[in-house]
Amino acid sequence: MTEPTPEQEITFAREKAKRTLPVALLVLLALVAMYLPLPKRFVAVLPLVIAIVLTVRLLRFLSSRRGREKVWPAVTLVISIMLLSTLAMQVAFYDSVSAYEECLAGAQTGIAQDACAQLRDSGMLGLIVR
Repeated sequence: MTEPTPEQEITFAREKAKRTLPVALLVLLALVAMYLPLPKRFVAVLPLVIAIVLTVRLLRFLSSRRGREKVWPAVTLVISIMLLSTLAMQVAFYDSVSAYEECLAGAQTGIAQDACAQLRDSGMLGLIVR
């Protein structure tokens, strides 16, 4: 195997940067959207799905390279999947999460916030988990 020329390395680096930047921006956009109030929060699904697709394409592009170059795209893929699973859990337990967030929004004191903690601590079946 021959060493790539500097021109080939520059071309590869530009192509890698062109493929990496949109993924980073989409994950950042999704992270910002995760802080929106609950019904609007689900808009984060779109940039996360697009980021996952682009990251898989980036990993395929990097398949001929050494493993060290694939670490950060792999980490980005794991983070995106974790954020997407968090949104899926919020969809599955929408009523509980919504009630907890409404309780926190109306809580003015620490005692009121502690009362909201009971909503947070209730499990899937409505049982108190401690």
